[in-house]
Amino acid sequence: MSPIRLAVNNPVLANLLMVTLTLLGVLAFMDLPRELMPKISFNWAFIVTPYPNVPAEDVEQLVTIPIEEEIADIDGIDQITSVSREGRSFIWVKFELMSEDKFSKLLSDLKIEVDKAVIPDDVEDIYVEEFDTEDFIPIISISLSGDFPEKVMHDLAEDLEDLYLDVSGVSEIAVAGTRDREIWVEVAPEKLYAHGLTLEQVASSIKYRNFNLAGGDLKAGNEKLLVRTVGEFEKTDEIGSSVVLKSGPDGNQVYLHDVATITDGWEEEISRSRLNQLPSITLSISKKSKANSLDLIDTIKNITEEYRDKLPPGMEITYTNDNSIQIVDVLQKLQNNAILGFILVIILLWASLGWRNALITALGIPITLAITMIFLKHTGNTLNGTALFGLVLVLGMLVDDAIVVMENCYRYIQSGLPPKEAVIKGAKEVAAPVCASVFTTIAAFLPLMLLPGIMGRFMRIVPIVLSLALMASLFECFFILPSHVAEWSGIQKIAAAQSRLMERISSIYKRLLERVMRFRILIAIIMPFVILISATMIPLVGVELYRDEEISMFFVWVTMPEGTSLETTDRIITQFESEAMNLPASELFAVVATPGMMQTDDEWHLKSSVGQLIIDLKERRDRTMSIEDIMNQLRSSTADIPGVQDVQFAKVNTGPPLGKPVEVRVQGKYYKDTEPVAEILKSELAQIEGVYDVTDNYSPGKRQVKVKVDPERAAMFGLSVTQVAASIAAAFDGIVPTVFRDGDDGIDIRVKFHEDHLKEIADVTRLKFLLPDGSWVPFENVASISVEPGIADIRHFDQNRAITVSANVDEGKVSGVEVNQQLVKKFKNIEKQHPGVRMYFGGEWEEFQEAFSGILELFLIGLGLMYVILGTQFRSFIQPIIIMTAIPFAFVGSVIGLLLSGNPFSITTLFAFVALAGVVVNNSIVLVSFINDARAQGAGRHESIVQAGMLRLRPIILTSITTIFGLLPMAIGLGGRSEVWGPLANIIVWGLAFATFLTLLVIPAVYELVVDDIGGLFRRKLKMKNGWVKNHV
Repeated sequence: MSPIRLAVNNPVLANLLMVTLTLLGVLAFMDLPRELMPKISFNWAFIVTPYPNVPAEDVEQLVTIPIEEEIADIDGIDQITSVSREGRSFIWVKFELMSEDKFSKLLSDLKIEVDKAVIPDDVEDIYVEEFDTEDFIPIISISLSGDFPEKVMHDLAEDLEDLYLDVSGVSEIAVAGTRDREIWVEVAPEKLYAHGLTLEQVASSIKYRNFNLAGGDLKAGNEKLLVRTVGEFEKTDEIGSSVVLKSGPDGNQVYLHDVATITDGWEEEISRSRLNQLPSITLSISKKSKANSLDLIDTIKNITEEYRDKLPPGMEITYTNDNSIQIVDVLQKLQNNAILGFILVIILLWASLGWRNALITALGIPITLAITMIFLKHTGNTLNGTALFGLVLVLGMLVDDAIVVMENCYRYIQSGLPPKEAVIKGAKEVAAPVCASVFTTIAAFLPLMLLPGIMGRFMRIVPIVLSLALMASLFECFFILPSHVAEWSGIQKIAAAQSRLMERISSIYKRLLERVMRFRILIAIIMPFVILISATMIPLVGVELYRDEEISMFFVWVTMPEGTSLETTDRIITQFESEAMNLPASELFAVVATPGMMQTDDEWHLKSSVGQLIIDLKERRDRTMSIEDIMNQLRSSTADIPGVQDVQFAKVNTGPPLGKPVEVRVQGKYYKDTEPVAEILKSELAQIEGVYDVTDNYSPGKRQVKVKVDPERAAMFGLSVTQVAASIAAAFDGIVPTVFRDGDDGIDIRVKFHEDHLKEIADVTRLKFLLPDGSWVPFENVASISVEPGIADIRHFDQNRAITVSANVDEGKVSGVEVNQQLVKKFKNIEKQHPGVRMYFGGEWEEFQEAFSGILELFLIGLGLMYVILGTQFRSFIQPIIIMTAIPFAFVGSVIGLLLSGNPFSITTLFAFVALAGVVVNNSIVLVSFINDARAQGAGRHESIVQAGMLRLRPIILTSITTIFGLLPMAIGLGGRSEVWGPLANIIVWGLAFATFLTLLVIPAVYELVVDDIGGLFRRKLKMKNGWVKNHV
């Protein structure tokens, strides 16, 4: 028994399935985590190797290069980039697209190869981890602000941090504006030398005075007792007086306080934080990959609000960078547009079919969406903007097949058949073309799952959601819908006014169709020229890779000359901060300043010469200025601040991480070769109108005091090079021999020379080294110093030193694609002009090329799949081509839509066109199918075409308009404007509208021209009237 007959004869089963699936879908919808973007595995890994107090050049040679060479031969690695800086090596490894299981294996292989690298023995642990943006990008920041002592704010922030870390789902908390307690033992060198002591001996004395040592077990009768010797410091005041450094033969003792001052303070300050010009501590919270952002943010806010009552008067807690606002805003826009689209579809169905028929047809939408929600829930997906757009996109299509089935059943009921028989016959008759139309739509979408690059991963959920929803709509259309139609005693008659309107439209259509068919040869000649003209208009709309949703926040990244002190950087940041606070109060919510800390698109910077401002604006609906206008105003007001090396203004990226519009890596073996080329490139960019924020990441570095130890002279005094180096490091950086216990907290005790004795370069030469016989040797007897320029960051790309030149563009004046095209042409001979130097164009340009070529290839695959499906359905080689001529018609409408809306041509709009290809052929399929049926029943060549056109006019118009109405709110922003999805919906609306009009007129003309005129000519020439040509054309 067929599913249609089963459903008609057993309506209880169909209704039970409908109710069960709907309830499960509602539960799944309520339980789905809400996110801004789908979870994307980028297949990136990072390798971090700490090597304290070692300059960048040595880190590069001793750590970075050996690791890079060891891992370079691993199969599946796409790119290796690295940065070597003082005390640390960072290596990022980008793998090719692959399954999660294969990536996990390669990550294990990576760890094995890293362990094989030959690096110095004193290198600390190497960290190899998968890079997951969700583990590092904050979902919310909480700032404590007020004019309070540092300890008060530190303790409160620490309490909050402990509370947040107890929440499941919290991954990392980055704290800015505070530092750990540290006890400083600052030794006066002249006193130390006078008593014949070294810093190492002082540190050792402190270590062995502060102890807690288990001494075994004592059996006392039937009881076993633990023996423990306790000598830990109980108060910081006793450290100076209880540590004996030296005892003389006369009984005199040298205590720690005799040679040093002890201060209970803080570790060296490396960054600061302010909120609206008040001292602050900011806690930025990142989530674990499987945590629900909205639920986690709500939990964090509840904890914070409960803690607010414990704050002293005058201290404020402020939420900044609150991702829940963006998530709710984006999802709300999509949901609003989906609801409005659904309402428009219902109104259209009611006006066209009557209320009962509209209700029966529209029931397919919630049932299909429920099945889709169940799938998303049980496959570990989230309800994010990309997935939700897939649902909005398919919304109008979900009733297309139902309309075709409904309309055909209605035709048989009108002919007098009993309702059940009419439903079974009507549904069966259109089952093949309806299934073919759904499968061709899926065939156009499914290859997009294979779109390469980050854009492909970002968009992958759209074809999955759409394909699943369409398959679910087939189930509803041929199982639940027939049951409802038969059970509700037939289909409601269409109102007389609606019938008269349709009769008038049909009359006009028939006259137009016959005229077009009369001039079919002329039409066939004109249409290719129309398509070509449309293609030439693409440059007029401009090109852009991807357009982000607007987030009401932006960054200002300030870089000072390398070596600039934190105090100087802070003074400059304060000037930027003051200008930001002068922005209109109607636009500004908060300004967070962090001198000494900067988080750019790809890495954290923690050093005294950088600073960052986060400008948190009021929501768009509460502002009168666009974010671009605000950024330009601040850029203009801060342009004359002196002493700044570089300033970058950056909007928050809400889409996939694609890099900047212009991002060129200049590669070579030596910086002396690459730096001049980078300067030429920057100069070229500065001359292009619309290009701004031109910068590079070359860091010359602060000056270095290089100490060169003479091994032979040192050996003469009984010293080794290592001993001399260790003594110098101890003097400047200090030694941490032990910790002071304050409750549950362990506070480092740092022993070093007093900073008053280490202010000048000459102070280095005043150091002395203790010899085995107790005498001292001056510095100049064993070593010499020189002051040389250094390099702060040494960057590699695929094992070569590289300088990245980057820039932003004003899309209203020039696109990133156009700028990159100019640069490629300008520097095509760079290797000849500068031997050993190469250029690599990355960022958005690299992604655009990869995605563009990939999407074209997948489009051709989709066309091939569609052709196979249609050829199988119609048993013809030619008719699928006739049906697919609707695709270029959609292209013409898409270009018109781009021109009228002012949207640029982008990867998302190209994605929309590929998707559109699978939609526009549906009407052609049903139309050609009915022409063939009419001919099989004996109708003439001309009569069959006109008859099929008249029969399918209503369902073709209805299916197209329902799809258009489902997307119209999104296209025009009726429920809220989406910068990402609005243009995509706009293209489908225009493309489908234009293609529908031409399908109704041109497809019949092309059919008669190809099948009858050209096919007839072949049959006559080849005298194969009843042979192969007839059967396959």
